[in-house]
Amino acid sequence: MIKFFRHIRKSLLEKNQMGKYFKYAIGEILLVVIGILIALQINNWKDAKENKKIEFNYLKGIVSNLNDDIDELEELLANDSLTINAYTHILRPFQGNEINLYSRAFLTSLGYVQLTPKFDGNSIVFEDMKSSGKINFIQSDALRFALFEYYNLSQKNNEVHKKNNVLINNLIAKAFTNNLDINSLVEGFLFRDNWSAQLDPLDLSFFLKDKQNVEVKAFANRVSTMKGLRKMNHNSSFNTNQRARKLKALIENYLDGKEIDFTTKVSPKILLAIQNDDAEKLTKLISKEDLHTCFEIQANYPINLLALSIESNALQCAKLLIDKDTDLEQACYDKTALMYAVKYGHLDLVKYLLKKGADINKISVEGNTAMYYAKRYDHPEIEQFLINYKTAND
Repeated sequence: MIKFFRHIRKSLLEKNQMGKYFKYAIGEILLVVIGILIALQINNWKDAKENKKIEFNYLKGIVSNLNDDIDELEELLANDSLTINAYTHILRPFQGNEINLYSRAFLTSLGYVQLTPKFDGNSIVFEDMKSSGKINFIQSDALRFALFEYYNLSQKNNEVHKKNNVLINNLIAKAFTNNLDINSLVEGFLFRDNWSAQLDPLDLSFFLKDKQNVEVKAFANRVSTMKGLRKMNHNSSFNTNQRARKLKALIENYLDGKEIDFTTKVSPKILLAIQNDDAEKLTKLISKEDLHTCFEIQANYPINLLALSIESNALQCAKLLIDKDTDLEQACYDKTALMYAVKYGHLDLVKYLLKKGADINKISVEGNTAMYYAKRYDHPEIEQFLINYKTAND
């Protein structure tokens, strides 16, 4: 090929055709430049393809880590609900409630309040991306920002648990060591046969003391403080769990080539439909995913569409969402749909929710049931209905 081009140039020179020679030379140079540019473009395309592959592999790894975080956080949230309920349970005897102190339920509550689980989190892939500089392989600025935002929040959640658990453990030592028969409780409840080293029969007479007793007051204050600290852990884990789910959805959308959005604001059209209680319009606007999403209507106050409809007195929209199989037990912040319906005095909706399978015995993170909200917000007709319903169904 080179000899061919050289022959053409030589022929033009010999014929003294300088104009054609220079035009040809320029054309040859342009041809070489174009060839180089094409080669560079192919090389850049190969690099971009390889970088995209690396980016996707890392993001898939982060999704796997997020699944671990979500599982861990769900377990923590469930444990928090049980423990907060247990804190409430062990103070009931001092309120004059008739409690079987040696029942399995009460002993289980005494066991739960001794536990202080913490959030560890799994950030292996993200830390590897940061240390290797491959975080810049993430092409989306919004997604890269969301990654840093989530893992900063995850670290803060870890720190909140560590700090509060130190305080809780100190309170546990002060509240229980001197007032409870720990040896009999632990040895008799956790160990059997040759492993048990119980010295005396379990003595829970402390819970029979008068609530005005100085020791009882100190005990109650410490338990309530532990309960408050545990609620702080719960709120922190809840927010982290919501952010983990959002980030996971973002990444999966990005991997599928979809446009990403890392907000969870209710669209103005959906909000307007609920405000107008326009069920017909709402059904055209919502997706299946919307039924199970916690939206941020106010800062740090997540709520799902069903609870928002109840809160907005949009009862036709609420019934529509119930019929579309919204999770009736989802509590984005603290209350389930049934608790919201009771709180706002919607007796017909309470009946409808129970008919559709809502759990009347569900306990909120604050340790309350639907019955509590009927009493708290002075709805005697709902309170009586709930009593009759429980009697008929227990």
